[in-house]
Amino acid sequence: MKLVISSVRGGKTPWADAAALDYGSRIQRYFPFEDRVFKPGTADEDAARLLAALPARTWLVAVDERGEAKTSEGLAKLVEAAAQSGLATLWFALGGAYGHSDAVRSTARTLLSLSPMVLNHAVARVVLVEQVYRSCTIRAGEPYHHG
Repeated sequence: MKLVISSVRGGKTPWADAAALDYGSRIQRYFPFEDRVFKPGTADEDAARLLAALPARTWLVAVDERGEAKTSEGLAKLVEAAAQSGLATLWFALGGAYGHSDAVRSTARTLLSLSPMVLNHAVARVVLVEQVYRSCTIRAGEPYHHG
């Protein structure tokens, strides 16, 4: 199974890019990993780009304020369920400045909230990629997570 984290963003955030690259390279030890960036447009344009990019047999997780909050262990269980499902891709999508459209939310198999607080896109991206890495280490029984 391949893991993908996509985000809609226009500005440059070198510190977040460096952190995401670091955690992404760590994820590569467990799954093929891709960090995708989409340029921002309207919510409908963002949705169209995302939905057109999804390969067949994808479990889409839309990161959305209306989603379910999970513990790190809960996210590890989601990754495990996706890995066991036989699907080709587990895709985590961070939306644009106004979040995801109804089209994305209705297509997503899972809606995931990172926090009840609003996070800017750079922070949300780093939190998400670190938590995906953490879930990989939990699945592998490695000592990174002290839960």
